[in-house]
Amino acid sequence: MSASPSPQPPNLTGVNAPVPIPVQMPLKICIQPTAGEVITSLRTGVSYTIGAKLGEGHFGIVYACTDGWENELAVKVLKPIGSYEKVKASAEAEFLKLLAFRHPNITYIFDAFEFRDTFYIITERCAGPVGTVLGLPNFNAAALVMPIARCLLQGLHFLHTNGIVHQDIHAGNVFASVVKDELQRPSDTLHFKLGDLGIAKLLSEVGVHNTRALWMQPPEFHNPVEFGPMDHRIDIYHVGLLLLQLALSRPLVFTEADILAGKPREAALALPPPLNFALEKALRRHAAVRTPSAMELWRDLHSMAGTAQPTAALNLNLPPPSPPPPSNL
Repeated sequence: MSASPSPQPPNLTGVNAPVPIPVQMPLKICIQPTAGEVITSLRTGVSYTIGAKLGEGHFGIVYACTDGWENELAVKVLKPIGSYEKVKASAEAEFLKLLAFRHPNITYIFDAFEFRDTFYIITERCAGPVGTVLGLPNFNAAALVMPIARCLLQGLHFLHTNGIVHQDIHAGNVFASVVKDELQRPSDTLHFKLGDLGIAKLLSEVGVHNTRALWMQPPEFHNPVEFGPMDHRIDIYHVGLLLLQLALSRPLVFTEADILAGKPREAALALPPPLNFALEKALRRHAAVRTPSAMELWRDLHSMAGTAQPTAALNLNLPPPSPPPPSNL
């Protein structure tokens, strides 16, 4: 005989027990800030007043902002590309990179936080990207080659010696930065900084999926078997492209066929010496014979220091300095 089923406890309520309804968490919805809105970081307690939109990239929108100390800053608000968890991980990774790799020639980070399921990264506000001077009528951008190279290559050397590859160096990611005089005297100082470490990677993580702009992809992106592995020399190639554009005072766009045929290097060879030597070396197709380091590129460029146009003649259309107040100092 089969065993009898175990007796069930009686239903004392006289009704069937309800089936539990799964609890649904509220959806994470990214909400962009609006001009004039005041947003407070719970991490630092500092409040930021959102200003005008400054620019937009693949991963985020950049706005002007000011903090409670009256610092003029910028805020990068990450776009909701992918899941909430993915965007959060991206924000945390960029924040940690900027925090760990602070250098005088890399844009400075002030704060990072989450607000309304949206991720904010607060950095210094620069005068603008150097790309704004390319193509200006009657402007000789070649005069900027040495000042920008000196600042940019110092920051890049710092990244490379710490095992980081930027992967996205172009005229829109190198910024003119103005250091203001606290006494409001007309002595503001202009220098240049490398920004946007959003896709910067450890050397071991560099790959073809990280380099996005088609016109600046190095030859090894398309054919690593022939031209060599993708490593820190990607950045050297990108710096070569940027300085080539400054030397020619105009933006340049190369097709895949141009890149594989070595057209950027040919354009560099047409420059006057000794700039042609420094940039053709940085733009060589085969990574093995390309300039190996930021320091060596600076040394190659430094041989032309006496040929550059004096920077005192530059007019970058920056805001005029405030008039000096009366002083007995």
